[in-house]
Amino acid sequence: MAAADPVVLAGDALSRGDNLEAYDIAMSAREEGIDTPRLAYIATLALARMGDTIMALDFYEQAGLAEIDDDDILALWGRLKKDLAEKAGEEERAALFAEASTAYRAVYENRPSYFTGINAATTALLAGDREAAEELARKILEDPEVAKPSGFYATATAAEANVLLGRASEAYAAIADAISWSDASVGSKASTFRQMMLIGKVVPDMAETIAPLLEALRPSPVLVYTGHMFVADAAAEAALAEKIDAALDRLNPDTAYGALACGADILVAEAILRRGLELHVVLPFEREDFVTQSVRPGGETWVDRFDHCLERAARVSYATDMGYIGDPTLFSYGSAVAMGLARMRARHLRTSAVQLAIAQKENNSLPAGTSSDVAIWQRLGHHSEIIDPGAIDRKLDRPPDIAMPEGVTRVAHSMIFADFAGFSKLSEAALPLFTSEIFGKAGAVLDEYGDRVLYRNSWGDALYAVIATPIDAAEIVLKLQRQVNDVPELLRDCAGSNCGMRIGLHHGPIYRGHDAVSMRTSFFGTEVTRTARIEPVTPTGEVYATEAFAAILALETEQRFGTHYVGRVQLAKDYGELAMYKLSRRDNGAAT
Repeated sequence: MAAADPVVLAGDALSRGDNLEAYDIAMSAREEGIDTPRLAYIATLALARMGDTIMALDFYEQAGLAEIDDDDILALWGRLKKDLAEKAGEEERAALFAEASTAYRAVYENRPSYFTGINAATTALLAGDREAAEELARKILEDPEVAKPSGFYATATAAEANVLLGRASEAYAAIADAISWSDASVGSKASTFRQMMLIGKVVPDMAETIAPLLEALRPSPVLVYTGHMFVADAAAEAALAEKIDAALDRLNPDTAYGALACGADILVAEAILRRGLELHVVLPFEREDFVTQSVRPGGETWVDRFDHCLERAARVSYATDMGYIGDPTLFSYGSAVAMGLARMRARHLRTSAVQLAIAQKENNSLPAGTSSDVAIWQRLGHHSEIIDPGAIDRKLDRPPDIAMPEGVTRVAHSMIFADFAGFSKLSEAALPLFTSEIFGKAGAVLDEYGDRVLYRNSWGDALYAVIATPIDAAEIVLKLQRQVNDVPELLRDCAGSNCGMRIGLHHGPIYRGHDAVSMRTSFFGTEVTRTARIEPVTPTGEVYATEAFAAILALETEQRFGTHYVGRVQLAKDYGELAMYKLSRRDNGAAT
């Protein structure tokens, strides 16, 4: 069977609103030598839809897209300028919207199309030129493809043109028609929702006209599910499946994230798949160990259903790829990663994430499990839809317990590894300055956080620290990055190398135990080693974080940091490949 066309696969992911997957497919194909303008366009648009405007602009230019005579590709430059304008201050905003309008209009006048025309009109309005916006809107409504539309985008264009002309009832009628078309995908509706939101934000006198359109277009929530494991029972499953279907009717999600344990998890996943929705499976650890611990204990019939769901999932990811070592915190860690990924997807789509929990009332103090998942979600201020599963048999045929090694405990914390690229090329005279300037500043930053820094160590040019929470870790590394990026001239003299600090971040389960050499508490394990393999592949002056770190960070209600997807990166020393994010600080709601 011939391999699927990566342009088709990436485009399909984009239409589903799965921007991460679209970017990965496009970039993987380019790395394999399939270097087409369309793939570069999809990768750039995926970055833009994830809110990573600067990265998208850089990639657009690096890929030479400005030289490609293609309306979509040329119009994308206008989209990126529009995104810059949305994030800009008042003094810059109008000029950037005007640049976006000029870019769209140049494409439109060369080869008129309703797509470039409506964007030229809307950005003219946002720039303050209402007369030009209305003139273009009237032209667009006369376009035969818009006057008698045959798909979502043409119909949504009619709605947008009517908004610009202040025709509220016509605009609403067109949007109601638009969302009924078969090509009204998650990605297309989210894009139009964002456009309408932008108009209402920049032009307040149109907010009343736009409000009902936003309600019609509002993206469905992203679902994250959790539930009790139980023994296979056809009658109990049928009764619970009805409740799950009713909950999904109320919530109306397009996408769901969760694990596939026997019982509630698999029932929710099957309901999602029956509806033709997108399922993202997040397993807490290695697959076969998960089956042994969380699927087979409910009966062998669950295993086939697990395999069937896994095969049909849009994406399968692992909170960690290690095996199960008797550590129950791996389950709560896996749940937290799934919750965070759901929140990240919701942010990309400008919607909310909601938890569906199949839960009996019980002690919420358990370290892992459904009750713990609900408590964490609600403590962070997020909404849970809770279903009582009724009469289920939770007396599972569990495998023998795996004893944890003596003298250690397991904890989930954030880890920082940093080093100074070009250190080995520094002169002997520069080394004392390195110690005072680089490690001196690093030590001072760590001092500010007191006992939230659980461990710190250095050797050569390397720094290793364990931090209690990802928020503190993010604050520390960005403060450290800001301070050490401006180094004395002597430390820049490293024989032509790109000198500077590079920092890797991860959050995961690690051992805490006594180090008999240093005579103090230490932290170690596979996830520590994995973090050490990140900083060697991090660009100088940047902070790279794992997807697990980004997901846990995304759980917080207050989003003070930006995580910008950079793709799947091969770690140092053949330590595998991980999805990586560049970390930044958000100012006034925008990542910088």
